[in-house]
Amino acid sequence: MNVLVYTGSDVSPISHTNALASLRSLLIPNYAVQPVTSPALSAHPWSASCALLVLPSLLSSKSPSSGNGVAPLNAAAANEIQNYVASGGRLLSLGTPARAQPRRANTSLSLSAQMAGVSISGLDLSSSQPQSKLTIEDPESRVSFSLTPIPRAESDEESTADVQLTLDDGTHIEGVGRAGEIDLSDVSQGGNIKIIARLRTDAESPVGIQAHIGRGSTAIWSLHLESPLSGDEKDQARISLLKGTLSNLGLTVPSQASETQTRARPTPQILSAAPWRPGVVSSILRALQIPSLADTKPFELKDSNDTFLVHPSSSAARVFAETREVAAKSSEDPATWNPKHIVVYAGEGEHGSLPPHVLTPKFDIATYYDALSKTRKEHGCPETYPQNEWGVGEALLYGEVVTSTQTILDKNMRLLSTLQTPFLSLASAQLTGRGRGGNVWLSPPGCLQFSLLLRVPLSALPAQKIVFVQYLFALAVAEACRSEQVLAAEGARVRIKWPNDIYAIARDGEKKKIGGILVNTSFGSGKVELVVGCGLNVLNPPPITSLAQLLPEGSTPPTMERTLAAIMARFERMWTEFVRERGSFAPFMDLYLDRWLHSDQLVVLTTVTPARKVRIVGITPDHGLLRTLPEPDGNTGSYGAEFIDLQPDGNSFDLMAGLIKTKT
Repeated sequence: MNVLVYTGSDVSPISHTNALASLRSLLIPNYAVQPVTSPALSAHPWSASCALLVLPSLLSSKSPSSGNGVAPLNAAAANEIQNYVASGGRLLSLGTPARAQPRRANTSLSLSAQMAGVSISGLDLSSSQPQSKLTIEDPESRVSFSLTPIPRAESDEESTADVQLTLDDGTHIEGVGRAGEIDLSDVSQGGNIKIIARLRTDAESPVGIQAHIGRGSTAIWSLHLESPLSGDEKDQARISLLKGTLSNLGLTVPSQASETQTRARPTPQILSAAPWRPGVVSSILRALQIPSLADTKPFELKDSNDTFLVHPSSSAARVFAETREVAAKSSEDPATWNPKHIVVYAGEGEHGSLPPHVLTPKFDIATYYDALSKTRKEHGCPETYPQNEWGVGEALLYGEVVTSTQTILDKNMRLLSTLQTPFLSLASAQLTGRGRGGNVWLSPPGCLQFSLLLRVPLSALPAQKIVFVQYLFALAVAEACRSEQVLAAEGARVRIKWPNDIYAIARDGEKKKIGGILVNTSFGSGKVELVVGCGLNVLNPPPITSLAQLLPEGSTPPTMERTLAAIMARFERMWTEFVRERGSFAPFMDLYLDRWLHSDQLVVLTTVTPARKVRIVGITPDHGLLRTLPEPDGNTGSYGAEFIDLQPDGNSFDLMAGLIKTKT
């Protein structure tokens, strides 16, 4: 789930930066905290995956533009926010004064924005109003809250004006920056309004309230709870107040810092190969032109994005000890993350060639290879290959903490073009994980995240067929979840959401995202390099949905090692046939349509004007487009004459709302 922090020219840059930093420190790994713009709010299906929308300190529309080039809130975005909160969403406003007023017919939360010449929910937002309002209505109450933006010239000064507070339980805190008060003098207190905090020097001046709006919940603070983290006693009180607010809004706040925060530096990675596949690691080293490794001095491999120091396995204990010592003393600045270390286990033929589990406590490499051997035999994967070739998952680069498995492979041109394939990069935690369209992919404990490098001639896989690779890999993941090594019969509840997401169907029928797939491509010399990235929630505890939660209570949960092995073996069989058929998806189409969520689904297509209802009927076999059939026209009663086909890139599918929108 996402926590979205609104950004625009009508938001204080300092407040926005501080809100992102503070919320990330408190909510990762349970939530991805990301900025969101007004165009994204108006045109992207964000609400279904949004756990909380945050408005940092709003600035007066009369203030000079911040010059950040980001548009202020527009009418369409205002309407989306209104619908989100009224239908059960959660909203948090930080560092903006507010005023409550009675309404005759209904309740609304009015948020100041910079809009002109539009009308929302009957509220005239004419160009004569220098400061317009976004209205979120509640038919069961008669109070509206209007946020009052502060002048830009005063925003920085007000943020440092510390005040003393009295909380609703009678305790006192001090040292929190104030932007103003919340005026409740015109409304009756109680009911759906709860005062969280008041000024200690003036009990009649609330500075924090919580209110119900429709089925949703809202917290408004005229204080700067998003201020930078300093670590002193006053700061701890403010952090507790912010954590309490988040909890009251229904978010699950982690009890302690996430693993990626406490170890926010890359750890050494281990290069190994399946014990039954001799010569794999040596072949990889030769391809990278890495000579025999010595204990005294590592080999330096400089690439376009990273610099790697390559060590022999005999140096493993020393390298791990030294990097732990460096991590304890150095900053978490990404500029200090190079060089990165790789320890090579090139021995062959037995488990003695693999690293001891003490070096990889989050992932047992020997156990993984055992599981891979078993599942490869079950699925008839080849036992022998031509010289310098091997199977999917049999060459592995593993790191407990890495920047991004995807970045390691597709941003380092030497690795990308030289590594023999298939080559698997795996991590237990990522610091800069990547999702589709620039999204962040979190890596909380329990998430299986990896990237698979493939290389194939364009003569075997024409460029127009590459779109099917994401479908093929999604199918391999869904099928692996049905295996005895993972979920067995409960794996039928793991389904594919077009174009590249993995969803789980809970026992109550609710659909939750548990994984995603990202494919990056690079062309050259008649070949294409494909980096297939995948993140799959396997053992995550709530609030993150994972495979383990699909099993009945008392069942043996899946493991990272068995799950990865099941995916690799199934994908190898599919990939081999896919390439043999020159990218034809025909052998897999029926199974894919049986495993996805969309057969005969009725959705609203907003990429055409006017928007119209269409029914999903499948995927085109030539270019992998989503094929839809318009519903009968209201005037003629007949279906549309032609199919409407949609590209996977450029369109977003809001499964919960049943909308297909243009991706922004």
